[in-house]
Amino acid sequence: MDIGTTIKKLRIKSGITQHQLAEYLNVSMQTVSRWETSVTYPDIVMLPILAKHFHVTVDYLLNIGGNVMKTIESDRLLIREWSESDATGLLEVKQKSPHFMHYIKITTLNESLDTIKIWKEYQEMYPVILKETGRLIGVVGLVDIDRYKGYRELEVHICDEYNNVDYVTEAHKLILNYGFNELGILVAFALCYCDDEILKQAMINTGFVYEGTLRKFGRDMRDSMRYSILKDEYRP
Repeated sequence: MDIGTTIKKLRIKSGITQHQLAEYLNVSMQTVSRWETSVTYPDIVMLPILAKHFHVTVDYLLNIGGNVMKTIESDRLLIREWSESDATGLLEVKQKSPHFMHYIKITTLNESLDTIKIWKEYQEMYPVILKETGRLIGVVGLVDIDRYKGYRELEVHICDEYNNVDYVTEAHKLILNYGFNELGILVAFALCYCDDEILKQAMINTGFVYEGTLRKFGRDMRDSMRYSILKDEYRP
């Protein structure tokens, strides 16, 4: 798949028009159209902007594969590679937890499968499984924002039923152990809304350091708190 086809697929998946994408990128709609039909290609400086907008990596846009996730587990949770059989569980989580990954459109089983295929290809977001039942209860990842090697954004999304400090902290520690010890990550940062008391407490429990508040940073113009943790600071 070439980069034009990838951009078109991601745009349609996000539910936006060529005009809307063009406005966001401050380019003409004709430019987006030429990208999607492979007449021309985005400038190299545009790649990280596109990747961030679509919540993928530059490697994914360029169709460069990543490492396959190994299975990791704690007392109650398990994180592993995606399977197509996870599509039903992911759809169920989206249906029962209205605010779960609000920026991802999943309303049908096919959309759930498509999302899993994307995540599986760029190897940064993984399912969180409750070991006792084998049920998918969330998604976790360390996302490359194309700053420098070893710098990642931590994302943890747990369904409403299990969204408490203990489970979120446990998911944090699982993926950070993997990132620091297996992937060679040096720094992980994370964002959370100011009114998300569960996530804020999980950040503190995990050892994250509060860096400051980004005013009207979210796409919905809500304030976001920024945290980070260095490999040398992390204590499992």
